[in-house]
Amino acid sequence: DNIISDKLCNSIIKYSGSLQFQPSTYSTSAGKSSRSEEKVKMDDIWFRNGEPFYENLNWCFLEVIKKYQKEHPLFVCQRHTDFRLNKYSEGGFMGRHVDNIHHSHGQQYGYPQVSALLFLNDDYDGGEFVISDAEYNPKKGSAIIFPSNFMFPHEVKKVKKGTRYSIVTWLM
Repeated sequence: DNIISDKLCNSIIKYSGSLQFQPSTYSTSAGKSSRSEEKVKMDDIWFRNGEPFYENLNWCFLEVIKKYQKEHPLFVCQRHTDFRLNKYSEGGFMGRHVDNIHHSHGQQYGYPQVSALLFLNDDYDGGEFVISDAEYNPKKGSAIIFPSNFMFPHEVKKVKKGTRYSIVTWLM
């Protein structure tokens, strides 16, 4: 809880209104899957180094990493991907999957060890985040971090009303 301030959450959402989101796709090791529409309905955009909010987001994720390392002292983060802003409008969802991505999100050296998300709002209905059959309704400004492997399948349930915003990065 309280990883990212309400003010920063609101500023990122407001700023994102001027950005050109793209529909997210579902990919396999062979590339984009024809099953994208049944697996994901979400728009996304990336925050890259040097762009607005990048340093703020980096700081927030460093705080998440520090808290995670207190419970898992053997975890070390050597690098992370850029930050992807996920926008789920009404009817948006992400089907159950695992984050065993390789070279598709900017990680140059291998698979991610950990997935981490920041939640920018909670003024929507639906859109529950499910990890390994445990359901979460994350509060604005909170974070969730979990291993990126087959033991932690996750999904975003369909948003029933409003728009859900979250930011994700993958840690190596």
